[in-house]
Amino acid sequence: MDIRERAKQYFADPEIRKQATDDLAEIIKIPSVAGEREGIYPYGAVCAQALDKAAELAEKYGFKVENHEYHCMSVLYGDSEKEIGIVCHLDVVPAGDGWSVPPYELTVDGDLFMGRGTHDDKGPFIQSLYTLRFFKENGIKLPFTVRLILGSDEEVGSSDLEYFVTVRKPPMFSFTPDSEFPVCIGEKGILSVECDFPAVPKSIKEIKGGTVTNAVAGRAYALVQTEAELPEANGITLSQCGEYIKIEAVGKAAHAAMPESSVNAINLLTSYLIENKLAERESYIGLICDSTAEYKGNALGIAAENEDFGYLTCVGGVINGGEGGVVQSYNIRYLPETPYSEIVKAIEDSVARYGGSVRVCAQSDGYFVSADDEKIKALTNACESVLGIECKPYTMGGGTYARWLPNTVAFGSAIESERKYLGDERGGPHQRDEYISRREFFDGMLIYSLSVSNLSEIL
Repeated sequence: MDIRERAKQYFADPEIRKQATDDLAEIIKIPSVAGEREGIYPYGAVCAQALDKAAELAEKYGFKVENHEYHCMSVLYGDSEKEIGIVCHLDVVPAGDGWSVPPYELTVDGDLFMGRGTHDDKGPFIQSLYTLRFFKENGIKLPFTVRLILGSDEEVGSSDLEYFVTVRKPPMFSFTPDSEFPVCIGEKGILSVECDFPAVPKSIKEIKGGTVTNAVAGRAYALVQTEAELPEANGITLSQCGEYIKIEAVGKAAHAAMPESSVNAINLLTSYLIENKLAERESYIGLICDSTAEYKGNALGIAAENEDFGYLTCVGGVINGGEGGVVQSYNIRYLPETPYSEIVKAIEDSVARYGGSVRVCAQSDGYFVSADDEKIKALTNACESVLGIECKPYTMGGGTYARWLPNTVAFGSAIESERKYLGDERGGPHQRDEYISRREFFDGMLIYSLSVSNLSEIL
């Protein structure tokens, strides 16, 4: 019996499936939102609790565990100095409101396993652990050690992996199951900046919009004083607020990595202010208006594109200001071939004419691996053999652990056809009613096992 049939039978075993589901339920119970240091726990006691539970599960199945001072943890299969890595995170984003099921309990609803972290990234941890179980319990020796790295800070800043590389040598090749199948061979660089401008025009008391810097602003408002009769407009509502008129704009929010279907409320608001003589087009309000009207960076002089990644994206996510000045944020997903310092310089040149300045808030480099790399082909072939469709490697503007660890790519565990059972605003990572489907959960285990097997033939 070849390894594919052995793995297929193993993951079809009802007892294995029950154990995997029970283990997922155990790790989902822990509300492991990363927080401030608590004693020896760098991301808080609850994240440490999740690592401890993962260690308990791994040791139950006979695996060696290394705790890296609660920044992260390793589960090891094998004793070779050569290593490949699987990199998951056990921290989650806050549950938020509007769930139809308890967020920190595993709910099995038909073919959906629901709960915070089922898809991002506790479900993939269980998939990875069971990949190691398959090799161990079938007595399959590999020419390398598989190191399953479990982090606690992916949702906040990935300082856990920054710590990991100071205490352990990175594996020679790794994948992180924190995206979608097939293989993501490249991620754009991510740059977050804030542009500081002088005080707003006298007619404007306050201007605010957006909630997070890495999303297109869905709402924005300004408080203004004017004797003019302000007209109604699409996306704009007017109301009296004491001595001021409140102008509210409602657009359509979207993640900064995928802004194509968005409507930026900051643009709607600034356009209205300019059209009604409450701000001048030649002022920095005009620049903010132009730069939030599109998402390719043309207004800031940073537009770029190539064949592998398509175009740079630039999203104005948050505006905040008044009499003391205005701060406009931009989240930029840039081509890895471009030094981020060149982008910052171009933005500085664009805002300087309005008395503005630029502050870099965060930056991380992207990566790119050729689709012809033999390791990428090994993963791709495994994916195609299970899903039964052509699996062409892709690039994206989102960010995963892959950018923080050398020689790492994002790989699964989402299957595109399984991702919309609850619509566009429920069921996904960071959304209410987050889920991983039964097919994703168990097919992912098979894909990862075949991927490790394929890698064993070339490394």
